[in-house]
Amino acid sequence: SPERVLMRDFIERLENLPLSMIAVDEAHCISQWGHDFRPEYAALGQLKQQFSHVPFMALTATADDATRRDILERLQLNNPEVYLGSFDRPNIRYNLVEKHKPVSQIVRYLETQKGNCGIIYCGSRKKVEMVTEKLCNNHIRAAGYHAGMDADERAYVQEAFQRDDIQIVVATVAFGMGINKPNVRFVVHFDIPRNIESYYQETGRAGRDGLPAEAMMLYDPADISWLRRMLDEKDDGPQKQVETHKLNAMSAFAEAQTCRRQVLLNYFGEYREKPCGNCDICLDPPKHFDATEEARKALSCVYRVNQSFGMGYVVEVLRGMQNIRVRENGHDKISTYAIGRDHSHDYWVSIFRQLIHKGLLFQNITRNSTLQLTEEARPLLRGDVTLELAVPRLDTAARAAKSDKLTSKNYDKKLFAKLRKLRKSIADEDGLPPYVVFSDATLIDMAEILPTSYGEMLAVSGVGQRKLEKYADPFLDLIQEHITHHG
Repeated sequence: SPERVLMRDFIERLENLPLSMIAVDEAHCISQWGHDFRPEYAALGQLKQQFSHVPFMALTATADDATRRDILERLQLNNPEVYLGSFDRPNIRYNLVEKHKPVSQIVRYLETQKGNCGIIYCGSRKKVEMVTEKLCNNHIRAAGYHAGMDADERAYVQEAFQRDDIQIVVATVAFGMGINKPNVRFVVHFDIPRNIESYYQETGRAGRDGLPAEAMMLYDPADISWLRRMLDEKDDGPQKQVETHKLNAMSAFAEAQTCRRQVLLNYFGEYREKPCGNCDICLDPPKHFDATEEARKALSCVYRVNQSFGMGYVVEVLRGMQNIRVRENGHDKISTYAIGRDHSHDYWVSIFRQLIHKGLLFQNITRNSTLQLTEEARPLLRGDVTLELAVPRLDTAARAAKSDKLTSKNYDKKLFAKLRKLRKSIADEDGLPPYVVFSDATLIDMAEILPTSYGEMLAVSGVGQRKLEKYADPFLDLIQEHITHHG
């Protein structure tokens, strides 16, 4: 361990050995910009001073550009040879599913993966135990793994998984280090990871034999909100800033409306022009529109504020927000002030994230996540090229919620009858009139939209947060069952 290596007696022993090389694995832990910074790793630069004649090597599979440069500086490696392999894992299909009934969703997913080995990552020990128990109750043989188990238990699970005696392991991030099982066909994230590096590392445990594999993540924006609250409780400082930046990048990946592989590779500084064709966005693409005007407004605003501010602030300027900071900086007087007032805050956030994903903007973590133009942005600003972006999904949801479907003849009448029957059953059980549960208009909307997730259900007229929490699950189950049997 780094702590032991730097002890005086250990260094004295090393001085008496014919060292041919010093290699530091998991080198991202050295950097303050890395996703798993450990101060004791950063101190390993002392070894370079002590053994200046010995060749030095640093290895990592998950380091963006800022992290790589910081590693070189902290290890005092001057003009070293740098070998950078591709981050692309083309055989892995990236798939994100909106989380609504996660255990049921996983059970259904596992039915499509019978006979395959896989790992299900959960954000806590409690969730590991809960998911494992639920899977076993559904006659799915799975074993749990987390740091709270005794060493013998953990060793048994790890060895049984390696031997294919156990097909599915439900685990925290404690599982996987040192695992090199080639035939893992899928990795599921029950909870969103805190950063892209962890996601990349964990999904990379699938498909190491080069055959097709899948990375599936269940996503609920509330999970991001919870992680943000956890971060807010930490003391302010550089590390909190880094973790916030990385969580924002993970959130942007989850909400991406462009090829997920492009987003991943872009994050690590590897750009590709064409979408991959092997992620949920590519296989079921969102609608696109000519976003040349919006993109030029966004990029121009970044330029007009001297590429010195983060996304949230630039959006405030674009939308013409009247606040002290904008006025003190004089940005209420620039030409791009309020030119984006016709769109919502979330709309512009989606536009900016897509511009980042496409490589037209760079978010500089070393400068408080300020937005900076890349060379690729200049032809667009000059008017030499046009640009298509995905229609922000929030607008689609809003239009669906506002559209008048009460007189539509396109809804599924058989499903409507089933929904009315279910409503009557729930109302009788609660001693309520049926319309108090949901109105006929709401049921007609359900029978036309066919929502299968909480997000889609919220787009149904007459469904608010309270009714969603109280009544949505049985209606979603019924709709899903109807779709399964009737298409």
